[in-house]
Formats: sequence, structure tokens, C-alpha cells
Amino acid sequence: MIAAPPRATARLQLHAGFTLDDARAALPYLARLGVSHVYASPLLAARPGSVHGYDVVDPTRIDRERGGEAGFERFVEALRSQDLSLILDIVPNHMAACPDNPWWRDVLEHGRASPHAAVFDIDWDAPAHPGRVLLPILGRRYGEALRAGDIQLHRDPATGRPVVSVPGHTLPLAPGTVETIEEGIGPDALHAILERQHYRLAHWQVAAAEINYRRFFDIDDLVAVRVEDPAVFDATHARILGAVAAGHVQGLRIDHVDGLADPGGYLARLRQAVDAVRPTGAPFAIWVEKILAEGEDLPADWPVEGTTGYEVANAIHALQLDPAAAGPIRAAHARFTGDDGGMADTIRRCRRAVIEGSLAAPFEALVDAVDRLAYAGWESRDLTRAALCDALAAVIEHLSAYRGYPGGTFGLDVAIARAREAVPGPALELVAKLAAGQIPGDEAALVLRRFQQLTGAVAAKAVEDTAFYRHLPLASLNEVGGAPERFGLEPDAFHAMFARRRRDWPDALSALSTHDHKRGADVRARLAALTELAPEWQSGLAAWSALLAAHRGGSDDRPVPSRRHEHLFYQTVIGTWPAGGPDAAYADRIAAYLLKAAREGKDETSWTDPDQAYEAGLERFVRAALDPSGPFPAAVAPCAERVARIGAVNGLAQLAMQMTLPGVPDLYQGTEEWDLSLVDPDNRRPVDWARLDRQLDAVAGADPAELAAAWPDGRIKQWLAARLLRLRRDDPDLFARGDYAPVPAQGPAAAHVVAWRRSLDGRHLVVAVPRLVAGKLNGALGLTGFDGTALALPDGLSVGGDVRGNGGSRADLGPVFGRLPVFLHQLGGRDGE
Repeated sequence: MIAAPPRATARLQLHAGFTLDDARAALPYLARLGVSHVYASPLLAARPGSVHGYDVVDPTRIDRERGGEAGFERFVEALRSQDLSLILDIVPNHMAACPDNPWWRDVLEHGRASPHAAVFDIDWDAPAHPGRVLLPILGRRYGEALRAGDIQLHRDPATGRPVVSVPGHTLPLAPGTVETIEEGIGPDALHAILERQHYRLAHWQVAAAEINYRRFFDIDDLVAVRVEDPAVFDATHARILGAVAAGHVQGLRIDHVDGLADPGGYLARLRQAVDAVRPTGAPFAIWVEKILAEGEDLPADWPVEGTTGYEVANAIHALQLDPAAAGPIRAAHARFTGDDGGMADTIRRCRRAVIEGSLAAPFEALVDAVDRLAYAGWESRDLTRAALCDALAAVIEHLSAYRGYPGGTFGLDVAIARAREAVPGPALELVAKLAAGQIPGDEAALVLRRFQQLTGAVAAKAVEDTAFYRHLPLASLNEVGGAPERFGLEPDAFHAMFARRRRDWPDALSALSTHDHKRGADVRARLAALTELAPEWQSGLAAWSALLAAHRGGSDDRPVPSRRHEHLFYQTVIGTWPAGGPDAAYADRIAAYLLKAAREGKDETSWTDPDQAYEAGLERFVRAALDPSGPFPAAVAPCAERVARIGAVNGLAQLAMQMTLPGVPDLYQGTEEWDLSLVDPDNRRPVDWARLDRQLDAVAGADPAELAAAWPDGRIKQWLAARLLRLRRDDPDLFARGDYAPVPAQGPAAAHVVAWRRSLDGRHLVVAVPRLVAGKLNGALGLTGFDGTALALPDGLSVGGDVRGNGGSRADLGPVFGRLPVFLHQLGGRDGE
């Protein structure tokens, strides 16, 4: 807990098309909107053309494409002029494995002798290529590439030194291995030269089985960094800490903390380093990108403010679902797709597929390490490698968390119990002891770290990047950090969660949309409405599918699109339906999204083995369906427009929750308007900051009833965001340190109300929002049916005014929700809102 946490943050995505100088123009608007901190995507030098910055090539300098050192200085000065602070996203887990990275290039040239060899997590003793780094960068098999001339020697025109080139890459040669470059060198001679290098060229498909450096998940060109080594920590963090010391940076977001060898140790070292250099008395916050499984808590001893808030987005969404619709929604999905399984089984199968496929190399290396560990002990020496392999696979496929930590191996007991049913025996018991940290010794501790690092990668690839694109009864549940088996969240559980958050992590970030989301906050708010409209949804599926039958291809056994992708298409259209209906740009977006979803799901097509015929058929279907002159837009519009209005009510309610519940609200760029974006790159489209700036002036003094009447244009959401941020600005301590407690509702619609108060030193803010409103729409965004439903206010205090309440110790919600779906009232301070 820090003395002065941010009031609110705003995330900006910086790249060559939106540089630090471009971002300066947005700062006056963000300051007037009411945020206190700008939260920047990674700024250290990244691979040329990188749009995200997570592929760092040089951690010692600010990226030139994003503005360089001079641009950073100008940006910091502009922040100061607006009284804004800076949070920087940093990437300690990995760097780009490409020749643009001078440290990586030096390792390729000098091997283990490179002064940078210790930076990267490389297994130099891998049996398939000891002393060498596998480079899976060839577009065809090594022998074919040699014969075809894909691999060539020439001199680098800039240095005059011999280099080897393959399509897309220019690689250094070890000193002394090539003196002259002969014309027309044959495959045998070229192979002999390559055999003397510190790397082994290979076809990209070899990576899954034989890669010998740890990657970011299964991405070959992102190599893991050994930041647990103090010297590596110092080398990779010097520029960041320099910015902290200069007072340029007031907070850090730590990317993918689960990938580190020792997350707790890293965070302790980082906090110590920051405290040693930050300006005296200046508050400094650290947040971690940590995906928490259902019921999992952040390790209490981590010296951080909390997570980046995925769990908040998922809890708020779950609150807006009707739990009674779980059966009908899942049944409709099963009937339409033929998939009558559950998400748990899908995840288990995907986990197994990942450790047998894209992550086979690190899994097999882990098996080897456990086998050596078993052989070293006389009690376990006779355990076979095959048995240990089966035991490890069984435990990993049943884990619910990304990673367990000492003293908190979340979900491990359940995973082991289920694994025992499949592979009982001494091998499983050894793996259980290892995973629980019960085997003493440095070697066992090292193997446990490898196990923990692998489970996080398996979870990311199997859950987020595969299962969440395969089993989609309600797509909005398949969100980063989501728990799709939890269909809805009752208010009591919701309040309990935020009471714990207020107690344990009051300064954690509260997110609704992020650069990693699968669907923007307002897409999820719309899809929540389907749980209240289950009968209409089921009939719509049948009608729309029949209407588009002529546009399907393939065969009865393998239709194009598949029933799964067709079902996802309808959800996507309902969730993103644009005001005025679809146009060509909208069709482009949806076609690109369905292609990515299909490849991520890896059933009909994939990134590594694309089925071009299927992908072409999928695109034809999407474009034909969204043709404005066709029958589908007119058929789907009534449902989509009804859902959009319910989604707008939900969207304003979730914004009020984000801004007033315990935590620091984090706005993703431009999402103070409706956020109907999909997964990246769709959620990284440019933001028109100048328009938002002009619009803020216009909405500030506008009648909210008029804005609500024109709700599709998004101004009402911006108005509410500014109003809520003003509350946080005017009384920051109330939100940072105020108590949190539920406020009971009484009356006929009490089950449709969620209310709470924030209290500090006799000041109170009471907030109420509606839920499950499909049957209560009235006018633009107003609701009916709340007359006689009231809040019991804090003892001895009353609401004044004839619009916001009826006096006494109760506040009538009918007049308020009749206009807008948010009730706000301050007590003990200035007049009510």
C-alpha cells in the first residue's frame, strides 16, 4: 500500500504510428478527463516495426521509432506540465531473438564465450546440439534449403565481414570459420562451415521438439532472459531505474511475472532497487500481470500494489449474467455445434495437446530433469522415464492455476488427486512431492522452477490461445483470466470479493478493457444480455443459420464454416453490431477476427498449418452474410439493436463499478466511449484523441438526458467517466482508503440492484447499479419497475432533493433509474450528485 496511489490511469499504445510526440497532444485531454497517471506500453528499443514493444532488442535505450531519448524527454516534460505521472510497462521475461538484438547477435557469433551468453536462458548441453543454439528459422528442411540456395554466404556491406543469410535473416559467423567467400560454394562445403557455428539452422517445425532455449510461450523469436541473475537484472534494468531516479517514472507494470524463475525474488530485488533511487518521498507503485485462477490469491508477501486487474473485469461481467441461463445457453450451443462437452474437458485435452506439440521440447527437457533427479535417489532410482513422463503430463493437464508458488501451490492438490486416478503409482507420488516443493536440495529446487515456468506457458497456450477458441457457449466468458465454468456471480459473492480486495490489495488496478482482451468491455456487456434473452437467442440461431445456408460450403461432414465458427460469428455480430448496420470496414474487421479465432482454435486450420480452402470459405461466408443488401443484416438487426441497448445499460453500470469499487481504475485507450473492439490487432486501432478532446468540452455541460437519448454515439459514457473521475479527483482519500460495505436494497426490484458505499471520516459515497435489466427497458437508457425499491442509507444520514431520493434513511431508486442506470450520492460532504 502506497501513501498516494494513482486516482486513475489511462493506457496508451505507443509505436511508430503513434509516437511519444504524438501522445503529447493527448495529455491535456487526459488530464481534463481526470486521470492522474498515463500508463505507457513498453518504450525500450524493440524490433523494427513492432506495434506492441514486447519484443525488446536493446534494454539500454528508448526505442527510436517511438520517439527515442529526446522524444521521451519531451514527453516527460509534457506530463509534468499537465501534472500527470507515468507508469511504464516493462518486459523482464524475454527479449527478441533476432539479429537486431546486439546481445543475441553476439551470442550467435561467440557462443558460450559471449559476455552476453548468461543473459539468455539457453540449454547449452541439449543432447541434439550440444554447445549450440537451435535457430528454427528456415522455411524448408535444412537439406532442401542448402540445395535450393536459401542459405548463402556473403560479405556484410556495412562491416565487410562474412555473414550467412537466409530469407529474412542475416546471421554472424564465428571468428576464424570463414576466411574467404568462394563463388558457387556447394552444399557440402557450406554445411561444413555451418557445422562450425555456435548455432544450428533448422526448419521452423523442428522447434517444437528440439528448441533448446526457453521462449515466451512457444514463440521462437522471443527468447527468455535469466533476470534471476543479479548481473542480468542490473544490465536489463539500468535504463528503467535511471528513469525512476530522474523522477520520470512513478510506477511499473511487470509483464508476464509467471514466466520468471523466481517471481517473488525478482519483485523483492526490483522494489529494493526502485526504493534506492526514487526521489525522496515520491510514491512508487508496482503492478504485476498475473492471471489468477478461480479462487486463487496473489502471494501476500509480494512487494507490489497488486495485479493489473483481469479478475475485476471478469467479476463485473459475471455479475451481469443471469445464472439461470447457464443450462439454456449451453444447451443451445450443444445443439447448434454438436459439442456437448464442457470447458474443463476441453482445457484438459488442449493442455495435453500443447505438451505433446508446441511445447514438447521444454516438456521433454523437464522429464529428463525429473528422471535424473529420480535416479539420484536410491528410493526412486527404478522409476522409468516413461512413468515419470506420464505422471508429469497427468498433473499438468489437470492444473487450474498458471503457476504455484512456495506456500501457495494453488490447485495442486486437486490436480494430483485427479492425476492419481489416471496414473497411480510411485512416479506420480514423486512428481507430487516435487511440485509441492517437498524434495530438498538445489537440484530439486531448480527442477521445480522449470516445472512452474512450464505450467504457466502450457496454461497460456492451452487455455487462452486454444480452448477459449474451441468451446464458446457464451464467448464473453472466454476472457483473459476468465473462468467460463462459472456462469454468473451472485451479489453476496461479488461484495465479498471486493471487501477482500479493499483489505488486501486496495491499490491494485481495476481493468475493464486491456491491450490483451479477447473482447472489449462493451462487447461483453452486450453478450451478457443474451443470458436474459436465451429463448430469442436460440430461435435466432436457427433462423439466421437457415437464412445463410446458401453461403455455407464444404460438406455435411465438414461444413465451411464449421458449426463452431458459425456460432461464434453470430455472437460476434451481436456483440459488435454497429449503429447503422454493417459496412465494408466492419466486414473487414469481422472477417479478420474469425480468421484469427479459427487459427487460434487449431481445429479446422491453424497458424502453423493453415487450410487455405477452409479459410477462404470462412471469409466468403462472413462477407456474404454482412452484405448490406443481403437478408441477414435486416434479420439480425432487431435482436442486435435490443441487445445493444441492454449492453449500454450494462456498460454504464460496469463503468460505475470500475470507478468506485476498491482499486485504481485503468482506462484502456479511448474506452471512455463504447468499446466494441475484439482481440488484437483490432483493439489497437488508432484513437482520435482530438475528437475526444473536443467532445469532452461539449458533453461537460450537456443534459445527461439528451446524451442518453443519443446513447449510440458514446457521449453518455464519456460524460459518466468524466463525472466519476471528478469524484475521485475531489476526494481521492475516500477512494484510496475508504471502507467498503454493501448497501442493502429493499422493495420489489431489490434482486435487480447491487449497491455499496465507500466511507471515510464521516464522508460517504453510495453507489447503486441495476443488473438483469432486459425486462425493464424504458425509453433510451432509462428503466422501469424500480419504483418502491430503495436503499437503506448509512445511519443518521439522508438523501436530499426530489430527484435522487425521498429523504429519511431510504433512497428511492425509481426516479434515478428512470433516467440513467447509475445512482450516486455523497453524504457528509458536498451536496448529492
